Amino acid sequence: MANSELVQRVEQRLRELGLGSVEAAQRVPGLERNYIRDLIEGKKRSFSQAKLPQVARALDWTVQDLLGDNATPAKADPKVKRITEVPLLGTVTAGAPKSPFSQIPVEDVPLLAFADLGRGEWFALKVEDRGDGDSMDRVSPPGSIIIVNRADRELRNGKCYIFSIKGETTYKMWKAGDPGYLSPYSTNPIHQPIIVKRKKDFEVIGRVKRTLLDL
Repeated sequence: MANSELVQRVEQRLRELGLGSVEAAQRVPGLERNYIRDLIEGKKRSFSQAKLPQVARALDWTVQDLLGDNATPAKADPKVKRITEVPLLGTVTAGAPKSPFSQIPVEDVPLLAFADLGRGEWFALKVEDRGDGDSMDRVSPPGSIIIVNRADRELRNGKCYIFSIKGETTYKMWKAGDPGYLSPYSTNPIHQPIIVKRKKDFEVIGRVKRTLLDL
């Protein structure tokens, strides 16, 4: 695709979203606020290949949508996997609830790329690898990275979530019942479930979609 055609597609997409070029860029951690504007104004000859996923994300597109060969997003090749960049925000305990994970300055947030996560508001956390952080080790041993969908807070029996209890966070499996409880899923028998009598006693931060661990 010629650069002029790419610029036209970006400008059209910005109009569809009702966003300015700087406003769109600011939606994505790590993307320079003037990057899209500079390209539109001809200050950049082309997008850096390394920046394509971030620019696409700023436009709520996939890279295929962005480059697209004159295709609209609806006509994008269904075989092309959508790449989602997920910010790694900090850590979470898989043991007793602790203070919320630390927030890293936006400019320093590492971005992790994943295929086929689907729609959602995604962020990543590292399971603490010290103390009692092994209460979810059957699925997420200490040191694992977990991918959380902030947009999915509907509780489903046997699914894993990040919970907040009185301002402190923990990673547990939801077990429905009366009362319900936040259950460990561990090889360590020391861990006990956290019983919750009322849903207002805790908050669901998001559902854990994926877990991974480097060996």
